[in-house]
Amino acid sequence: MDDVLSKSVEKLHATFDRSDLDVEWKKIQRKIEEAKYAPGDVKPLADCMFSILLAARSRGHSVEAVLRELDKVAKDNLNRRWKKMPDGTYQAI
Repeated sequence: MDDVLSKSVEKLHATFDRSDLDVEWKKIQRKIEEAKYAPGDVKPLADCMFSILLAARSRGHSVEAVLRELDKVAKDNLNRRWKKMPDGTYQAI
């Protein structure tokens, strides 16, 4: 799967005039809004993740580098304690 992701990100990065943080942020906002109204559809969330990979590529980071870092973040999160904040979000303590 990583190979297909990498090839797709590279192809679109080369095809699009821009795939920087600002452009991808707009796409993510639209897809998150779509996901709110289609809770059974996982595709908008996958599209958001793909936009993040494109934004990372625009900064010189490969899919593999992002996925390696994601793995580290996930492992770190297993060892953290979390506190619920007044606004309903959580913060690591």
